[in-house]
Amino acid sequence: MEVGERIKSVLAGDRPDKVPWTIYSMLLPRGHFERKMRDMGLGIVGGCGLCKVSMPNVRVETRTEGDYVFTTYHTPIGEASSKIRTGLKFQSPGGSAIVEHPIKGIEDVEVIKYVIEDLVYEPDYDSYGQLEEELGSDGVITSGIGYTPLMEVIINQMGFKTFAMALVRHPDAIDELVGALGKKQIELLKILTDSPVEIVSLGDNIDGVFISPALFEKYLLPYYNRYADLLKGKVVMSHMDGRLRVLKDLIACTNLDVIEAFTPPPMGDLPIKEAKEAWKDKVIWMNFPEEIFLRSAEEIRGFTIGLLEEIAPGDGFIIGITEDINPNHFNKGMEIVTETIYKYGNLPIRPPLRG
Repeated sequence: MEVGERIKSVLAGDRPDKVPWTIYSMLLPRGHFERKMRDMGLGIVGGCGLCKVSMPNVRVETRTEGDYVFTTYHTPIGEASSKIRTGLKFQSPGGSAIVEHPIKGIEDVEVIKYVIEDLVYEPDYDSYGQLEEELGSDGVITSGIGYTPLMEVIINQMGFKTFAMALVRHPDAIDELVGALGKKQIELLKILTDSPVEIVSLGDNIDGVFISPALFEKYLLPYYNRYADLLKGKVVMSHMDGRLRVLKDLIACTNLDVIEAFTPPPMGDLPIKEAKEAWKDKVIWMNFPEEIFLRSAEEIRGFTIGLLEEIAPGDGFIIGITEDINPNHFNKGMEIVTETIYKYGNLPIRPPLRG
């Protein structure tokens, strides 16, 4: 069975021959090592946009100064600007981070609301068919909406500090901004619903340290459920890569099919056993904890075997790389984990795996 078939089998509620082992396409440098890992069963998860986006009444001005990109949104009601640091080294050179968000104070909210409401989406499905044909059975193609409304506000528009102050001082403004984003994303979801894509991601980077149960219940749970209902017939997942123990019961109440990027200890705080018990009706597409790659070869192999034993018999699990790995340890760790899953990842898993 090819790895793409394994992934789809798990997502359909079936049992493939082995635990699927995957990596985001952007995190896997191309070349000899990549071919070797793929030949051993490592699958590619590629992303694909399915629409064209325009803003007919907003003029976007961008300039670059050294390692910084400055973007200004000119609207009929005012301006807002952001500053992004580029050239950061993550898995490969070219990473970026927002250092100044568009919303720096309450006075910027109306401008960004105007920008959001001015977005126009048009279907563009051509690239999906091409990517699917090129990838074949070596993995799967996903698409998505970026972040759901609250997380878009926090991560891309405000930053945590500005958001926290606005939530206390101007909660109505937060509600209006979240509402505007939600209304606009419904338009995008309709395009995804009519598209050929089978797997849809609702973004998000959820971490219970930053997103309290109260915030999750008010701002995230309703959107997950409404969006999942609109996407009936698709596999719907959210990227929840943080500490989730305080949110596990609320996550169980979502209509999501997949909890993607779930990170077990030592980086996450929710043991696999508890996650399995809480999310019986969901696939767990696990993120292999990147800290493990910093350890010795023997420790990496032992952790991987232990991980396989914890998910036994292995139904409803996919293991993947969804976060940046230290480039000095990438090849070593990937080879050991790939070899170990290839050797011990046959389903059903029957512990103990070490003789």
